Amino acid sequence: MTRRLILLVVLAAASVLAARGAPRAEAVWTRLELVENSAEGPAYTRCQLEATPRKGQGAGWRLFYGEARVDAASGWSAIRSSSGCRPSESEPAEMTWGLTGSPYFVVDISLGPASVSGREIHMEATFSIKKLTGFAPDGSPTYEPSIEKRTVRVPEGSSAVVPILVASVKETDEFRVRELLLKFRAHVSGAGPRVEYGELAVTADVPRAEIFLDGGPVGRTSAEGAVILTAVRTGEREVVVRDASGREARTVTRVGKGRRTAVALTLLKGAPASTEGLRPLGPNPQGGEEFWRDKDGAIVVRIPGGEFQMGSAEAEGEASERPRHAVRVHGFLMDKTEVTWGQYRRFQSASGRSVAKPPIWGTPEALPVSGVSWDDARAFCEWVGGRLPTEAEWERAARGDDSRTYPWGGTFAPWRCNTRDGGPHAPTPAGAYPDCVSEHGVLDLAGSVAEWCSDWYKSGYDFVDGPIENPLGPEAGTMRTVRGGTWMSASFLVRGASRLGSEPAWNGPMLGFRCVQEDRKTDGR
Repeated sequence: MTRRLILLVVLAAASVLAARGAPRAEAVWTRLELVENSAEGPAYTRCQLEATPRKGQGAGWRLFYGEARVDAASGWSAIRSSSGCRPSESEPAEMTWGLTGSPYFVVDISLGPASVSGREIHMEATFSIKKLTGFAPDGSPTYEPSIEKRTVRVPEGSSAVVPILVASVKETDEFRVRELLLKFRAHVSGAGPRVEYGELAVTADVPRAEIFLDGGPVGRTSAEGAVILTAVRTGEREVVVRDASGREARTVTRVGKGRRTAVALTLLKGAPASTEGLRPLGPNPQGGEEFWRDKDGAIVVRIPGGEFQMGSAEAEGEASERPRHAVRVHGFLMDKTEVTWGQYRRFQSASGRSVAKPPIWGTPEALPVSGVSWDDARAFCEWVGGRLPTEAEWERAARGDDSRTYPWGGTFAPWRCNTRDGGPHAPTPAGAYPDCVSEHGVLDLAGSVAEWCSDWYKSGYDFVDGPIENPLGPEAGTMRTVRGGTWMSASFLVRGASRLGSEPAWNGPMLGFRCVQEDRKTDGR
């Protein structure tokens, strides 16, 4: 039987005025909770908000459920069943939600002034709904809008249910959800029970992993200590941490009133480190073998050796990318993401090396390090037991076996990466775009920050006949090669073949890097 996605509104009133003909409420405290009933059975409180509007005032909220992307076969496909709630008057919700795709289901809720009649609280509610229908040719999402208005009557100690949307088979298959409940709790200010709160202190053995509270993103773990979540509703709460490859650890804990509850989660499962300080993590979703580097807490990915076409054909790209030529590289290990400030601070503590000019947006632990010279980047990579990648290695990781234009394929998709054509026009945490992924599972090789390579830069390649093996670039020069583009680069400049040169001493605010290491298991020949 076809199931449709239901969004139910449940309003429960506690200890409201009991007598008929009671006066209009001076202030009514109201709390919103988005509750998901999953296809597997359990229910989760996704997010929550509250307000106490005074007499004659209302409240407004915006929520979303689900992230989706373009799918040539069916119009759209799910990225994940994430969610978020925000007051309507706060900053634009799409900015604070930090979506990598497009929201699937968006609801704006407007509540008019509340009144009390007998043993009921009455609220005039307007539900403005947008449901994703597909994507336009330029990649922008298209929605089917609808508006519903009604008076919600909440009997004391009971609830009122308002069906809004019923699920299709595709929605259930894609998001693994049977229904959503939008639950409001309300009571007259000063009468009835108050909501109680505590705190959570979250730690994990993997820094910079996303933290989810009852299904909603609330922050990232830190190598510098516990992350404190304040104003957490009392009762049983689900806490999940998820790393850049989608590995998860979860627990359900009880939050007590006025208490701080400690939660410690483990993702590394006790794998022993090798002599190179690498712990095996197993394959990522793309099939690439991954390892944990103890020195700085990085995930590294095995890139198999092989032959590929480096550069661009005569009718493509720019002159600096020609001629296109065959290259064979040995296998190597590459950092899954760009090096972050959290990793770099470990290096600074050990080496005493400082950054001459930190970027104006600061140095949050999860953001890619930037404003570092070529020598700074090289020194860090040597400290962790590696080096900067050669141009050939970088392009091999970005373009894969088939020399694809972008890390994921031949066509630019604006929602995949943090670029000028698809991102928030601001720096974002490393690994925040899980679909900006290469054939073997390396992230952020397009956009985010530009990346130093080890090679001296020369505009164009020397002509070669037949594959060259492990090229190292020119023997000398005045500039070093920079790859990958930035969050302010157009799509043309984040292609896998695109390349620029920069003076090694330049420490621009959008210049970062990642490291590679020799693969002791195989040389890829």
